[in-house]
Amino acid sequence: MSLKKRVRNIIIGEDRYIESWGEYKQVMLSGHFALIGILLCLVYMLFDFSSGNYVSIPVFATAIFFLALSVFIHRQGDHGLANYFMLPTINITVYLFAASESPNTGAFMFFIVVAVAAFAVFNYKERLVSILFAVFTYILFALAYFIDFSIMPKRDYTEEMLLFHVVVNFTVALPATTMGVYLLISLNHYNAIQLVQSNEMLTKTNSELDRFVYSTSHDLRAPLSSVLGLINIADRTENLQDVKRYLSMMKERVHSLDKFIRDITDYSRNNRLEIVREKINLSEMAHEIWDSLKFAPEAERINFHVEIPQDAFVESDKNRLRVIMGNLISNAIRYHDLAKAERFIRLQHQMNGKVFYLRVEDNGQGIAPEYHSRIYDMFYRGNEQSKGSGLGLYIVKEALVKLSGSIHLESAPGKGSIFTVKLPKR
Repeated sequence: MSLKKRVRNIIIGEDRYIESWGEYKQVMLSGHFALIGILLCLVYMLFDFSSGNYVSIPVFATAIFFLALSVFIHRQGDHGLANYFMLPTINITVYLFAASESPNTGAFMFFIVVAVAAFAVFNYKERLVSILFAVFTYILFALAYFIDFSIMPKRDYTEEMLLFHVVVNFTVALPATTMGVYLLISLNHYNAIQLVQSNEMLTKTNSELDRFVYSTSHDLRAPLSSVLGLINIADRTENLQDVKRYLSMMKERVHSLDKFIRDITDYSRNNRLEIVREKINLSEMAHEIWDSLKFAPEAERINFHVEIPQDAFVESDKNRLRVIMGNLISNAIRYHDLAKAERFIRLQHQMNGKVFYLRVEDNGQGIAPEYHSRIYDMFYRGNEQSKGSGLGLYIVKEALVKLSGSIHLESAPGKGSIFTVKLPKR
């Protein structure tokens, strides 16, 4: 385990997570300040102990206790309370030593560190708290250097020891201050990136919404208009065979409309619902999807092969993975090649470290290379005779984005298609 990971586990706990990136960085910075304070107190405690100066040891021990308590509170998840222990402890400890020794030791540098930390570990909503802590820091600084009062006995150092303290204090204060300033810059940069991404997403959403409203109004009305027309024709027809044929055509239009509505529902759910991870048996899911589709007229005489072991499990969002697999199998059924005597759909998988690959292969009509980059667009249909909604592969792509996955196509007209989905195993 890396040192960074160990420190993280010390501060927030091995099995605890913080969803907000900004809050996570603030908590880690607060924990780092506490750990640096503990380490510095231990160094000075050992130094004073070896020098026979025992007066400062209780002060160091008290500071270590409260700083360790702040880390413990972080591990319990109450990060605001942890800061209320960490900042006053460091402030008061710095004051006690700054007031009892020469300004030439450079102890005042830690007042700057604590003031920067007050603004770095609290968010914008708590800016008043940060300001109050900064004012408190300045008051302690003024008391230390302008009021001749000290709880601890005055300590005098030789020139060599003064230089030693300056070097140690500066060596600790500089990176600690840099950490605080760097976090503030990082948060500003991160928020700027988030704003740009949000604007891009809003532009994309508005564009898709315009297309969605236009296309859905057309695709919802077309089957209904067709059914109404067939009803009018059937109403004027006395031939029973013609009526049955018209009823069959109506049924086909209704199924098309039902599929379109289900695609719209899947699209809405993918955008709206949070990711819920659970253990999924890939083979069972594939058979369940086929059982729901195999009685469709287009599925007749198609051989379905699931070459996935019964013990192949992944951890993912079950609903989204079902939508992905279901759309790919449904497309393979819809665009099969009637001219071929042996028609098949084959499902395979491969585990590779932290990812798994799901491969859906068919020997259907195939897709020309010039359309490969467009088939994932919203409402795109390869030809006018297409019975699909034009949403299926778009929904697949959007669901894969949610799951941090990707999809790859190999296809040629008349030879069939192979869709390969890549997803995290967990």
